[in-house]
Amino acid sequence: MVAVTLTRSASGMWAWAAGRALAARDVPASGAEHAAWTVRGWAEIALGCALLGPAAFDGLDTVILATRIRRGGPAADRLRALRGRAGPVPRGYPSSDDPGPVDGPGEETREACRALAAWCATIPDRDGPVRPVRDHLRWGERHRPAATRDVTILDGSRFTGLAWRTWMRLPGERGLITVLVDHTHRAPELRRRVWRGIHDGAHLDHLAACGEDIEFGRGLLAAETYAMAVELVALAETRDAAVRRILKHGVLERIARIPGNGADNPELQRLPTLAATYVTGALRLLGGGAEGVPARLREPLRARWVRATAGAARCRPSLVPAR
Repeated sequence: MVAVTLTRSASGMWAWAAGRALAARDVPASGAEHAAWTVRGWAEIALGCALLGPAAFDGLDTVILATRIRRGGPAADRLRALRGRAGPVPRGYPSSDDPGPVDGPGEETREACRALAAWCATIPDRDGPVRPVRDHLRWGERHRPAATRDVTILDGSRFTGLAWRTWMRLPGERGLITVLVDHTHRAPELRRRVWRGIHDGAHLDHLAACGEDIEFGRGLLAAETYAMAVELVALAETRDAAVRRILKHGVLERIARIPGNGADNPELQRLPTLAATYVTGALRLLGGGAEGVPARLREPLRARWVRATAGAARCRPSLVPAR
């Protein structure tokens, strides 16, 4: 981990927030899904603004008020709560009202879910001994083929319940820095270890490897594709029964959160494209496809997947195009 200082430049904060807020509008969706996805991106930016200072919110306000999304779905609650940390929420911020109907997942997504669930059913699911680990990111390096340590950890305990994505780039005094906001979620140590050490760690590795922005829109689809693929490889490789149980539960939860699959995740119920990517994107990458993931991350991960699943190749899940 590295120690750096966030920018104190008001113009730097404004430029970062306004630029990110514009990027958050560029999502591969339309109508109600576009509105909900954009507002969710703004809520993630608002966390960064809260860490930086009030001047950052000025940049976010400018874009939000110009965009004029009136109904943003449940993510608007997080956006408004974080904005409220810096003063009264401006009129014109989106409400949490339902932005409208969205289309459900297609047959390719449903088939991918069935294949992945069938593979999970072949993996033993039992408890094992748990020994707490202090440094979750360092622990997770064993599961990440290109682990970075160029990360700044920030305390986010005052934002518990208001954060979803906690990995981001923020403006420092000498340029953008890669940040992980910790202590934003309450959960048992092992679950937090897997979240931080494997999934979030994979996001940080991807940020370190990519010069382009992967925090929003199509870039975010690539980011979740890679992080979820890292989880699948870890599930195939690990011999730790307790870790395997958490990983398996996480995969099944990603399947369930896709609209129509049973889970009631308020934000993702309105984001079928993003929710499906955790399944279809990961399987596409491990099967030889996927865009937005550099070869130096992609190829070692695929090689580990093939080795880890070689003894059960017929059960290995794959993405089957819908006919």
